[in-house]
Amino acid sequence: MLRTLPLIALCGLPFFAYAQDAENNYANTPAMQTLMDDGEHTKKDVEEYKDLDQDGVPDKDDFCANTAKGTKVDKHGCELDSDGDGIYDKTDQCPNSAPGVSVNFLGCEGDEDKDGVLDSKDKCPGTPLGVKVNQYGCKIDNDKDGDGVLDSIDQCPNTPKGYIVNKYGCPPQTKVTIQITFPVGSWNIPSTQKELLEREASKLKELQPDEVVLISGFTDNSGKADTNMKLSWERANSVKDYILNNFSYPKDKFYIMGMGEQSPIASNATKEGREHNRRIEFQVLKMDKLSPIARHEIPPEMRLKK
Repeated sequence: MLRTLPLIALCGLPFFAYAQDAENNYANTPAMQTLMDDGEHTKKDVEEYKDLDQDGVPDKDDFCANTAKGTKVDKHGCELDSDGDGIYDKTDQCPNSAPGVSVNFLGCEGDEDKDGVLDSKDKCPGTPLGVKVNQYGCKIDNDKDGDGVLDSIDQCPNTPKGYIVNKYGCPPQTKVTIQITFPVGSWNIPSTQKELLEREASKLKELQPDEVVLISGFTDNSGKADTNMKLSWERANSVKDYILNNFSYPKDKFYIMGMGEQSPIASNATKEGREHNRRIEFQVLKMDKLSPIARHEIPPEMRLKK
């Protein structure tokens, strides 16, 4: 009759007996026996070469002792993460991420604004969805009218196709007349008029070496003629200063002249006519055609007291 040990007796066997049996069985495997049979290795030597997960790293040096079979590991027995982004190579879709770059679960860098430019290279984060951007993630400065001048500096953004334009995107002209609405008795350019002034002044042709720009100021016939003459000089000078401060023109190419109430282009008998007569004219001239009274600055005698 087969005798069996009571369960309580089995459970009471010392644990070290099982551990010893497991160790002996491991030492008796063919691979371990081969090492000991060579006459140079003892059982103790063999134990130091245990590699339970068979990843090529001895257990005594293996920081990741349960690596799946066939997985490539580093010298510590852990799965490879070549770019150090925290995502193992076997699942890393972007195995060459730059050091310190934040990545998603696939090991790839993010593109928070979804403009196609990775966050680390995006110099304009937060670009609205759908906006076309350049390689730096910034909005592309378009040329809507196709004249070769970017919209950000194009003062004539709707130039018809095929027109020759200057560097400000405007068909070049030799004479431009601007109706700037100055306050009565003043030569300060109102903020509401600056856009008009810039747009119209941009229409001037590119200057040749022998050409200059003459800015002439005109008034209507209201008030005293002497005062109007001085006022026209002040306004011409004010416009010149504004243009030189906002455009890349050489200062020595700009001259001013006050014409007062002379040379009206409309009737001074009506309000509308007087508005037309209060004007600024830009003209590109050959140097030898410049009026002898034109100056770079206002003559002292033409100054108005503020």
